[in-house]
Amino acid sequence: MSMGLHNTETDIEILFQQTLLEVSTIEYLDYGTYRSEESSELDHHVLLFIVGGSGEMLLNGQMLQLSRKHAFLLLSGMKAVINSMHQPNLKLYRVSFELYRQSESTDSYRGYEKERSFPVQGQIAIHQYGLFSRLIKLLYDNHHSLDVAMKLQQSIYMYAILRMLLKEAQSVITIDTWNAFDQSVRYMQDAYHTDITLDKLADLAGLNPSYYSTLFKQKMDKSPIEYLTGLRMNRAKELLLLSQDKIRNVAREVGYKDEFYFSRRFKAQYGVAPSVYLKHHHRNVASLSYACTDHLYTLGIVPYAARIDKGPTSITDRVSEPLESSQSWDIWRQKLIRVKPDMIMCKENISLQARNNIGDIAPIIVIPWMQKDIFYHIQEIAQLVDKEQAAKEWRERHEQRVELARKKIGSATGSKSVVICTFTANGLRIYGARNMGHVFYRSLQMRPPEKLQRQIDKYDIGTGLVWVAASAEEIGDYEADYLLLIAKSEQEARAGMKQLQATEAWLRHPAVKSGRVFFMSFNQWLIYAPDSIDRQLEEAVTLLAGSGGRQLI
Repeated sequence: MSMGLHNTETDIEILFQQTLLEVSTIEYLDYGTYRSEESSELDHHVLLFIVGGSGEMLLNGQMLQLSRKHAFLLLSGMKAVINSMHQPNLKLYRVSFELYRQSESTDSYRGYEKERSFPVQGQIAIHQYGLFSRLIKLLYDNHHSLDVAMKLQQSIYMYAILRMLLKEAQSVITIDTWNAFDQSVRYMQDAYHTDITLDKLADLAGLNPSYYSTLFKQKMDKSPIEYLTGLRMNRAKELLLLSQDKIRNVAREVGYKDEFYFSRRFKAQYGVAPSVYLKHHHRNVASLSYACTDHLYTLGIVPYAARIDKGPTSITDRVSEPLESSQSWDIWRQKLIRVKPDMIMCKENISLQARNNIGDIAPIIVIPWMQKDIFYHIQEIAQLVDKEQAAKEWRERHEQRVELARKKIGSATGSKSVVICTFTANGLRIYGARNMGHVFYRSLQMRPPEKLQRQIDKYDIGTGLVWVAASAEEIGDYEADYLLLIAKSEQEARAGMKQLQATEAWLRHPAVKSGRVFFMSFNQWLIYAPDSIDRQLEEAVTLLAGSGGRQLI
């Protein structure tokens, strides 16, 4: 049996006159201690009311954001799971209940059947937050009472709660509505430089303009015009920071035909004219790549929000808003809105996603990662944050460390060769003269195998080539005095070694014969950034000088 939509007071009254309600359980869940159950079909209707923090829920395959002043009505049969791993501040009430709809009525008999539907479902913005909170709290406080009168009172509270949800029905967001809404946002991101009207956006989403604006504010924490202005102005900031173009051309590039009107809008938005903006120090930075975080830290800047997944605690513990790879763009967006960065740095691999999800918050500054080496990276980033002197000082210190390192290992390695190999599920990766190879090939000037050298020579030093793929049998094509093996886990290392040791090439390899095969930490050698390569240089000296490293043979 399916209920129709009920919009008027009369409809709501008829609905509840024909419906019995039974509250099964009500819980207060603090995700500092609570772990959610595995995803499965709900056997009750469930109301979630968020009272603190934020998080995410996967509902019928759709990822939804959980935030304060919102409720979620989940119907029996839906599949829902909350991932509690990265949302320790999330707090909510969870009410399980049943509805029974009148199916038969005579003078002497009334029959009821369990009702699996309800006029509204999904996410609901709670505008009367204070009243709704009091009703939920009253329901929670009285739920465990065995008194008959209190049981009746619980039903009254629950009826009142459902009434409020029905009256808030205009704020219900279905999956289809979200998909249409997302289409309109993508249109804004692609066509921000053209004339865009609210009516056009609402039409794309299949909604009336007023409701579209309400939905936009709820989802994006700003109005459509504020979002569009943010896209345009942040793109303008990018052009101002990274190009030498005239303000007139920048204005036209982002959709303003009149450069003076553009300048007025820019100043109204940020307090300074575009020409003055270029002279400001931009130190409130967010980083979407740990490598960028490392560069900034080396320059004396701790990002307000940053990727910290693989970094040492000396850096990561100082970041006020950590961005973790397991978190969604919606969570990152919330954190970045809180810190209000002057710019957001990232590498090319996520630049498109960054522009689509957070391009209205701050200019997205893309560092050309593969086309340039680490010394260019730090100089480029230093210019953006006015830290050229710090970059120069690091380069000088690093070169002194490199010179000292060469002296320490000179007698031990001479002009010896080295090959650096990581294990993957698809075979081996042989690293070139950047990333894991930088310290050995560039800093310590050890020789790569001849076959690898031919690949390295195709590019400017430290650019282009990160690694080449190889099978276990092809390890013999990369003969060297040292063989350095890197794996993400012990299990991956054992599986890789089993494949290598089963080949004849392994037994013939010079490093194997001389017992110069070493295993190194993946996380220690993954990051291609200043502070990281300084640490890697120390580890390389320890290993090659014979006082450290995990020798496999």
